[in-house]
Amino acid sequence: MIRFIKRIVYCFVGLLTFLLLMYLVAFCVGEPELNKDRYIKLYDDQNEIFYQSINNYSGQYVSLENVNPYFLKAIVSIEDKRFYQHHGFDYVGISRAIKTNVIKRKNSQGASTITQQYARLLYLTNEKTWSRKVKEAFFTLQLETHLSKDKILEGYVNNVYFGHGIYGIENAAQYFYKKKASELTLNEASMLAGVVNGPQYYSPLLHERKAKQRQALVLNAMYENHVITKSVLEATKKQTLNLAKEHSLNENMSTYYYKDTVLQELENLGYYNNQYLNKGLNIYTSFHQKYQDTLNQLIKEKDIQTDLQCAFTVVNPKTSQLQALLGGKDYSKSQYNRALHANRQIGSTMKPLLYYLALENGFNPTTSFLCEPTTFKLENQTTYSPSNFHKKYAYKDITLAQAIAVSDNIFAVKTHLFLGTENLYNFLRNYHIKAKNNASLALGTVNTNIYNLSNIYCNIASTGKYQPIYTIEKITDHQGKLIYQHKNKRTQTLNKESCLILSQLLTGTFNKQFSTYLSATMSNYQTKYTVACKTGSTDYDNLIVAYNPNILITGWVGYDDNRKMEQSEEKVITKDVTISFLNKHIKKESWYYPTSKLNAISINPLSGEFDENGIVYWFRKGTP
Repeated sequence: MIRFIKRIVYCFVGLLTFLLLMYLVAFCVGEPELNKDRYIKLYDDQNEIFYQSINNYSGQYVSLENVNPYFLKAIVSIEDKRFYQHHGFDYVGISRAIKTNVIKRKNSQGASTITQQYARLLYLTNEKTWSRKVKEAFFTLQLETHLSKDKILEGYVNNVYFGHGIYGIENAAQYFYKKKASELTLNEASMLAGVVNGPQYYSPLLHERKAKQRQALVLNAMYENHVITKSVLEATKKQTLNLAKEHSLNENMSTYYYKDTVLQELENLGYYNNQYLNKGLNIYTSFHQKYQDTLNQLIKEKDIQTDLQCAFTVVNPKTSQLQALLGGKDYSKSQYNRALHANRQIGSTMKPLLYYLALENGFNPTTSFLCEPTTFKLENQTTYSPSNFHKKYAYKDITLAQAIAVSDNIFAVKTHLFLGTENLYNFLRNYHIKAKNNASLALGTVNTNIYNLSNIYCNIASTGKYQPIYTIEKITDHQGKLIYQHKNKRTQTLNKESCLILSQLLTGTFNKQFSTYLSATMSNYQTKYTVACKTGSTDYDNLIVAYNPNILITGWVGYDDNRKMEQSEEKVITKDVTISFLNKHIKKESWYYPTSKLNAISINPLSGEFDENGIVYWFRKGTP
């Protein structure tokens, strides 16, 4: 027993000595850099700033004197009630957390102090590694040994996240209540203090009931810490949320999905870390403000009242520059970037990729297959029986030109099986898209996001030249020193002639001459100038890709929870937005020209026979 007690004493003394040594080292290292000069500025294609953040937040830095004391007392009570007593680590809280998590085996309980949270906000990412925890501990000690408690608290409330893209208490007060942080009431202050713990769960705009429950916990904590009386506690709980009628921080929040895409690319390039961020970063991008404004306005005009969501990208095929992006209909309500992260089934937008391979293997605009209900017997002895839209068939041979125009499923599957299913499967692998090598792949039974889909179509729209789409042109630090410069690495990965023939074929989707047993998919729409277009639809998703040599727009509409789209007006949003966008921004005719390896021939679009009054398509020279 005595030996056990000695071991406990030795461990305690060793731990105490280690902590004192750490405090000493943190003190000797010197005052921490609070990164008030740390910034990110994003510039558009006209070198105008469209987004900037100072010290990781957008907005005003306020002193504690300009924050209502109710909020300061509320945040301390709920987040770190011993903040003014401990020296960076709440050992009482740590002991309680260990007891709860390990001994009692209850739900996970943390013990992070405000100082620890502030250190994490200033210097660290959200990665859950031991190295990060060690860094967090050291930065916590450094803050505690050099700054007063009020300075730590001031930095914390100016950096903490409140959801909806809002950082800092002044911004939060403006956004939720249309008032300054100094003007907050107890009701409002306790509500905001509760949001900090989980902005996605406790936002009063998204989850009113949960927000009120969390506010009650904050008020109870304030009462237990003798900050408010019992009568004030009960009276405040009965009050309504008192939120502002409108919620906006600034008009540029509509650009935040694009901003998030840039920051993701910045991280992929290896520059989204403290080594570079602390020096300040000027990031010059391909952002096109007029394109973005048009997308925002068109979606706003749709006035979508349901949970229906959307995503759109606009790319320059000649450069692979991403010029505009929407990741949802309202960033303030959902920061989830669907353009980058929502992997959905792409439907018939797959077919042009299949037909590119067909053109590479001897097909031409007049190649024909019989269109009728068909059951295919596959190599694994199973059968596959696809059907056309509304189960309508021509019951005769149709041309590739018509199959593309009306999006015929039977023609697509026959082409897929004729070529061998591995061809399309391998084609997708070139773009890092994983699919199942099966018969239904021809009809788009693979999931990806529209950013990836745009990347593939950009390869076609650029007549076969490829480099991944991108946003960042160059990066400089606060002294103007060049850190990064994008290098054009476009290479010819697809056959130019096949891309040209395919693009010309995709103009047929607007042509009503093809509307016989099925309608041409874009026959109800007209564009001022020539455009290639392909739509895709499932019960749950609607997609579109449309382009000319200078602009490519890709769109998706659907529900996050994979709910079926029942209303007809929901199913045309992608078409309406895309065509309206193109008609506004295509200023003059800009279309491809056939190379010397191609002949332009007028054909009857239905029979495929030569017709001088028919539609002009491109054929490889020597085509019979």
